[in-house]
Amino acid sequence: MSSPHQSVPPPASSHIAEAGSATGGRLRRIAAVAVPLLYLVFLAVAFALDWPQWLRWGVIPLVGVLSWLLWPRSPHGVEPGVRVIRVPQLAYIGVLILTFSVFFPFVGWPSLLWPLLLIPVVMLLWVERTRTTVTPEGLELRTVFTTKSVEWSRVAGVRLPKRGFVRARLTDESEVKLPAVGYDRLRELIAASDGRIPDVFAQAEEAIREQSAAERAAAAANDAAEPSAKGE
Repeated sequence: MSSPHQSVPPPASSHIAEAGSATGGRLRRIAAVAVPLLYLVFLAVAFALDWPQWLRWGVIPLVGVLSWLLWPRSPHGVEPGVRVIRVPQLAYIGVLILTFSVFFPFVGWPSLLWPLLLIPVVMLLWVERTRTTVTPEGLELRTVFTTKSVEWSRVAGVRLPKRGFVRARLTDESEVKLPAVGYDRLRELIAASDGRIPDVFAQAEEAIREQSAAERAAAAANDAAEPSAKGE
C-alpha cells in the first residue's frame, strides 16, 4: 500500500472542514456577486462604444450560468456515510481571475476574441464536476465528461504518483485516477473509506519505528562486541 514516491508521512492536516467550508462559501459569494458587476461594466463600455445589440445582451446567459455555479449551495443532499472530495473551493478565485484576464482582450476585439470567454467556463465546469465520492458501496469518480463507479471489492490499494491525483490500484492490476484526491486529501480518503483502504501513513510510521529499532539493536550488538574484541 505504501507509495514508491512517498515514504515519510506528513504531519497531520491542520485543515478544519467547518472553517474551510465557511471561508469557501464567502469566497464563492464574492465571486458570484463580482460576475454581474463585471457584466455591468461590460454594458457600460458596450453602450459607450455603441457595440451591436447581440454583443451587449449575448453575454447574459454566460453571466447567469457563472453566477449560479459560483453561488454556494448547502450539502444537504449528501447521504449519511457518503463523503464527497472535491477540488478546493479556492479554485473559484482562480476562475474569477481568469475571467478578468480574458475579459479585457475580449472588450478590445469582441468579434474575434469572443471564444476566450469559453476558457473560464471550461475551467469552472472542471472545478464544479471533478470529485471523488466515497460511499459504502465503493468509489464514484467524476470528471468533466465521464462518471465511473468502482466497487470496494475491486480496490486493492492506492498509489501516490510523483504528480497529479492519487491512483487506486485494482485487483486486476490496473489503476484508476481518483479525481480531486491529491496527497493532501489522502488522509481524508482513508478516513472516509472506513478501513477499506489501509492507512499508508500508519504503515510508514510503523516501518520507520521498526527500522529505528533494528538500528538500535545493531548498534547495541556492536557495542557489546567491542569489549570482546579488545580482550582478545
